[in-house]
Amino acid sequence: MSPLDWLDSLQASGIRPGLARMRALLRPLGRPERAYPSIIVAGTNGKGSTAAALESILRSSGYRAALYTSPHLVDIRERWLIDGEMIDPHLLEQSIELLRDAAKQTSITPTYFEALTLIAFIAFRQTRCEIAVLEVGMGGRMDATNVVQPMAAIITPIGIDHTEYLGSTLRTIAAEKAGVIHRGTMVLTSNDDSRVLAVLRRRAAKFGNRFIEVRDEHDTPLPGSFQRRNAALAVRAARELRKQLPRITAQSIERGIAATRWRGRLERLCTDGKEIWIDGCHNAHAMAALAPFIRDRLRPPRLLVFGIMRDKDIEPVADILFPLFECVIATEPYPPRSAPAADLATLARSRGIEAYAEAQPQRAIERALRSGQRTIFIGGSLYLAGAAVQYFDAQREERAEKEQRGEKPRAGHR
Repeated sequence: MSPLDWLDSLQASGIRPGLARMRALLRPLGRPERAYPSIIVAGTNGKGSTAAALESILRSSGYRAALYTSPHLVDIRERWLIDGEMIDPHLLEQSIELLRDAAKQTSITPTYFEALTLIAFIAFRQTRCEIAVLEVGMGGRMDATNVVQPMAAIITPIGIDHTEYLGSTLRTIAAEKAGVIHRGTMVLTSNDDSRVLAVLRRRAAKFGNRFIEVRDEHDTPLPGSFQRRNAALAVRAARELRKQLPRITAQSIERGIAATRWRGRLERLCTDGKEIWIDGCHNAHAMAALAPFIRDRLRPPRLLVFGIMRDKDIEPVADILFPLFECVIATEPYPPRSAPAADLATLARSRGIEAYAEAQPQRAIERALRSGQRTIFIGGSLYLAGAAVQYFDAQREERAEKEQRGEKPRAGHR
């Protein structure tokens, strides 16, 4: 079995929270997570873009920075960025082999996400990274990333999500995410809910850690007012870390923010006279942050291509998102975990919205492009965002190839 096949086989392991397997596997690997300092980023929404902004700042400051995020949109190698580039395929296979040897030695089979996280630790050590930014997968306390002793814990806005694992109230979810706060860890958060702040502050006080609330905003190339809060959180973290990371300057912070890229999050393109927006929003908390942008910035009439996982609380999402659109095309980006497209279409019709079911994402997107609406929003899941990015990238590449052959292209991307 090839290294990538072995990794893929672990997807059947499901979600099994706990750190015992991680710690047991890290020992024969020589504790790679201790080879460089780490910054951990937790929260419900905004983790990825905040982590990407901070990594960009660190790289602009002259550090060999690594970034570990999840999930990927198109290529699994997106999860591990080293010095701004996706992990080299050979390094990925080598890291998997080292992990597989440790699994054999200990007779411990990691879960899929544990394996991805262990690969990050191994690869970042192998390439002599100077600092790593780690995005928590789910929760915090029992997440596979939480085996590090981070120099900073950054906590983005917390909302209700993954209740089957994290609890059903905001306080219990906040307590799980506060688990990434350890002794000696500086804590920064952009949360403004008093219930969340009380939980986070109490955990930080237990260790006598600095606790910093970030309320300001900062310019960013990423669209959406909520991204201004995420950028400000990354900027404040960088400023507070200058003692430990002296290459960070006011100028490198601005360069890093300006260079931040994060695909599939309010990503805009135009094709055949239509404006397309792609976003990985996947819970009510994210939808509430996104709704004002859609209402104020996207010209009506609007069409929504929508797919979401069946384990999400779909009704609140529909209540926020569906009324912003004249038509909904429901799809299934990741069967069998996706909610059935037919059920989603029925849900939209029950709210008086024209709706259709098109299970295959590509067909759903193509149907949207044939519609009369000039504004199309594709969202509800990072899996759907990934399918959309892959579709339009392929269209763009096909167009470029035709132009190189001297063929007259049809109207398309710009």
